[in-house]
Amino acid sequence: MANILSKGLAQLHPKLRTNGMGIGNNHRRISLGFLQPSKRNPLVRKYNRRRRNAPDQQSFRSLGEDFGSTIAREDHLDVVDEEGGELELEDGGELSRTVSLPSRVSETPDVHSEVDWILEEHERRYSSAQHSDDEDIQHDQYEFQDRRYSYGEQEQPDLLEYGDFMRRVRRQLDQDVNRRQPRPSFVSVTSRGSVPNIYASTKDKEDYKHEVVTFKSEAKVLASYSIPLILTFLLEQMFPLICSLTVGHLGKNELAAVSLASMTTNITLAVFEGISTSLDTLCPQAFGAGNYKGVGIHLQRCIAFSMVVFMPFALIWYYSEYFLGFIVQDQILTHLTAKFLRIAILGAPAYIVFENLKRFLQAQGIFDAGIYVLLVCAPLNVLTSYTLVWNSKIGMGYIGAPIAMVLNFWLMLILLLLYILYVDGLQCWGGFSKKAFTHWKALSELAVPGIIMLEAEDLSYEILTLFSSYFGISYLAAQSAVSTTVTLTYMIPFAVGISSSTRIANFVGARRPECAKIASEVSISCSFFVGLFNCSVLIGCRNLIANIYSKDAEVVHLITELMPLVGVAEIFDSLNAIAGSCLRGQGMQSIGGIVNLVVYYLLAIPLGMVLGWTFDMKLFGLWIGIGTGMFLIGTIEGYLVLFPNWNRILERAEMRKEAEEADDDLSDEYFSSSDSDDEEEPTERTLLLHR
Repeated sequence: MANILSKGLAQLHPKLRTNGMGIGNNHRRISLGFLQPSKRNPLVRKYNRRRRNAPDQQSFRSLGEDFGSTIAREDHLDVVDEEGGELELEDGGELSRTVSLPSRVSETPDVHSEVDWILEEHERRYSSAQHSDDEDIQHDQYEFQDRRYSYGEQEQPDLLEYGDFMRRVRRQLDQDVNRRQPRPSFVSVTSRGSVPNIYASTKDKEDYKHEVVTFKSEAKVLASYSIPLILTFLLEQMFPLICSLTVGHLGKNELAAVSLASMTTNITLAVFEGISTSLDTLCPQAFGAGNYKGVGIHLQRCIAFSMVVFMPFALIWYYSEYFLGFIVQDQILTHLTAKFLRIAILGAPAYIVFENLKRFLQAQGIFDAGIYVLLVCAPLNVLTSYTLVWNSKIGMGYIGAPIAMVLNFWLMLILLLLYILYVDGLQCWGGFSKKAFTHWKALSELAVPGIIMLEAEDLSYEILTLFSSYFGISYLAAQSAVSTTVTLTYMIPFAVGISSSTRIANFVGARRPECAKIASEVSISCSFFVGLFNCSVLIGCRNLIANIYSKDAEVVHLITELMPLVGVAEIFDSLNAIAGSCLRGQGMQSIGGIVNLVVYYLLAIPLGMVLGWTFDMKLFGLWIGIGTGMFLIGTIEGYLVLFPNWNRILERAEMRKEAEEADDDLSDEYFSSSDSDDEEEPTERTLLLHR
């Protein structure tokens, strides 16, 4: 009976035989094209076909035929047998009863999201076909026996279990997308059992979904990521130091004003660096999941959010003379500080965008761009600062320092943009999108804890410096020197932490918790080596460090006596920095923010004040208190990193992904309407997708 029906249907017109409602085979369908679709359907409204006389630039996003139709194009197919024969591809591949969908995947970098409708439709049709009678399947005249599945070069049976089939479909899709051979794509989908092959012509990237990860290999990757970042952050920390050294010889008022302005800018810009840490979660997870265009959208969203947040800070900087008057009584000092901050307003946006672009590149595994930019900008900053402050012809004195800083920030941004445009990193840029102004609430849920984690420690150092002033000038000078040195050494674990968060987030996005766990273990292990290195440097070079900052015997003695205690505290601070970054990679920075806020301000700082004043331990008491806080924070966060709930982490990452994709369901980005604004009658595929 099945043979009779098959022979009868084979005589029908191809359109009746291949489109519409299924009868037991995915290609024997009745066309539903004669039905009048509802124009209120959002899918119908969104789907606009190109003009008939438009240039032929079809892709699988704009196919005019149903997914199951027999499609033949002269530029892609050699032989087509409309009676159910074979389709032969130009490259020699031969697939029986195969539909080839010509596509230029290079036009659509986000292959994963745009072929979802193909997989879903193929899944539905395959499922319906599997419900047909076994005898009918065995006698089907279109079935062939010797079909090979290319994945792993192993021969696979023709008929598969449903779940196994779909797993193989998606595994082959991921493998072929990551293979990215530089030629046009042909998406081949057979009626039953075979797998789509996609060859994308984009730049080769690391395959996070199939990478073999061991403790040793991950340690090598982490080292290769961290070294450029360490140099980058150390060079960035040189800019305020150069500014202070350049202006310091003008007078004590100018030096005090620069110090106060630098403290204000550091505290303020730390807010936006905290916001940018949300990209340590979002961008690597999107990149690891293969959503490359989503990486660029996250970048735009974070920049737009940061610019809106900066507006009130810009007003505070502009009117800083009024606000500083409540804290500092010296009018000359407040006036000079306000002049510095007003000019610095012009450079802050460039710095904010630069920090976000660094995260954008780091998510793609590009860690050396920042060091190239700063190797150019750091020497130029020294030259510019000296010229604008001290040059006899164009030197402007004190006001030249903030101008040099603004020029430096914009030069950093321009050079980094040129690197992205002409060297590497542009593959994740999908163009400007209005989605940058959506999902700000979800972004703030990651940004606010990131701000708290960074500001909690930065402000604790400033509070220590403020409290040390009550012990005397020598103690204040010693604390200032120690804080500046600790800030420089902190950049090493902070850089390692950013590298760790990127790797962990990549694996979370690829849904490989076992690899993320290995990356977390490697990172926590590295924190002890980094901490011991910093401790050794601070203790071994304490005399050299003290003599660099001061020639006063009392100040030198205080610094050398304090450095061993500070070195021990830095072991725990390294664990704190790296564990906090790992939490950001897992998307759990809200926990880190709470831990930092509670421990620093409810335990560490009060303990330091009690030991410093009540027990008269002065600076030693302050650092015992802050060191205790670092130990507790590092221990708690380290435990949370090593023993997390990976199911919860993956669920949260999936929820963020689904929230992003929810806005894409009816987006015209998946249906080309650039050539025509007039709506036309929807095709069978549109109706089939709706059905």
